[in-house]
Amino acid sequence: MDVIVKETATFDREITVRIAASRVDEMLDQELAKLATSARLPGFRPGKIPKAVLEARFRDQLSGMLVEKLVQDTYFSVLTERELHPVDNDPRLTIGKVVRGTDFIYTAQIQVYPKVEPQGYIGMALTQRVAEISAEDVDTILQQLRKDHARYEKEEGRAAQMGDRLLLDFVGKIDGVPFEGGQSTNHTLDLGSKRFIDTFEEQLVGGVAGEERQVQVRFPDEYRVSDLAGKEATFDCTIREVQACILPPEDDQLATLAGVKEGGLATLKSEITASMQKQAEQESNKRLKDAILRQLLASNPMELPDRLVQRECREIAKQAQRDYEQKGMRLADLGMTEEMLAAQFVKPAQERVIIGLVLGEIAEREKLTLDEAAVEARLEEMSAMFGERANAMKQWMRNNEERMEGLRASVLEQQTVDWIRAQGTTTEEKCTFKELMEQGGTPQTEA
Repeated sequence: MDVIVKETATFDREITVRIAASRVDEMLDQELAKLATSARLPGFRPGKIPKAVLEARFRDQLSGMLVEKLVQDTYFSVLTERELHPVDNDPRLTIGKVVRGTDFIYTAQIQVYPKVEPQGYIGMALTQRVAEISAEDVDTILQQLRKDHARYEKEEGRAAQMGDRLLLDFVGKIDGVPFEGGQSTNHTLDLGSKRFIDTFEEQLVGGVAGEERQVQVRFPDEYRVSDLAGKEATFDCTIREVQACILPPEDDQLATLAGVKEGGLATLKSEITASMQKQAEQESNKRLKDAILRQLLASNPMELPDRLVQRECREIAKQAQRDYEQKGMRLADLGMTEEMLAAQFVKPAQERVIIGLVLGEIAEREKLTLDEAAVEARLEEMSAMFGERANAMKQWMRNNEERMEGLRASVLEQQTVDWIRAQGTTTEEKCTFKELMEQGGTPQTEA
């Protein structure tokens, strides 16, 4: 077997494989021998069909079988021998013909991973924001719980206030013409919920039952319905009812409504504090990880194979499409195709690819090995969110090797990030819970 590997671009390789005619003839004879035992042709007894007749009669079938076998038997061994690491298992093949007495030739066009020389991962200077849960933080959650468990009472003659619930009809128009999806009857709207665009809700404050109001709004430039994005609209509204919001008192009754079985309001406050502390710790660690990843991105700029980036774009787009569908939106509603959606994610896809390559190389160089106990702990943490179905969720994960490989990769990534952190210095910076949770801007990552 002769092999020629040609570098046609930075990451592109063209592999030409020539298999000797003697090997082709040998494999052809082997396949003919197998075929002779099962082939049936008129005028010939089973097992007595001449080889030349078999070869002529089943030429196309034999050719297809041999092409597949010849490529499978040689392609992966060539990759190993030449130390080639393709970015996917989908080579672009150009296949020659299988002809007795003639060498068989095929070419495979692949893209290979870039060579990675990780920089800047030792001695990082990091700052970790740490939040302390205050009484005001707990009170904010308590007030939200009161709103969540509020009841609403119709009040005749009441002027609508923020926090009230309205029952209303409306017709939306652009340039005086009603638009699709802009009408509703007996619609329930909580003023202050920000469910409606622009200042729609604010313009209904002060309204009373039976009143008609015209609301002027502008759709956001990035509105999900492209035909409405950035346009001015009017809504002719008729208020049917104004319902006052009655909040439950901040006492043991509220704790019962929130699901606390024993201990009343004091227990509820303790549970809120513990939950917020856990949330703050998770967010703090996430922000620190993001800071580490950003430093890695800054220290390791690199060119990437386009196939690798395109694949990552598609993966991000799939998740985005699932998120849209969960909200009841289809790509067609947004005036987009799958390809258009994927094209929006080139930069985050590039970041994810670079991060994955750099962390993978660091783990290999520093001989970091997967902690199986950490994998089990992560699986337990994930399944705990499913309550009574936790065991079923764990089994669902374990029954699919691809899902488990993704989990293991995520755990090893976190181990590598933790190792990088340990090689540097981390300074704690105090902040409020609100400041921590509102801090923005993070790179796209797998974990």
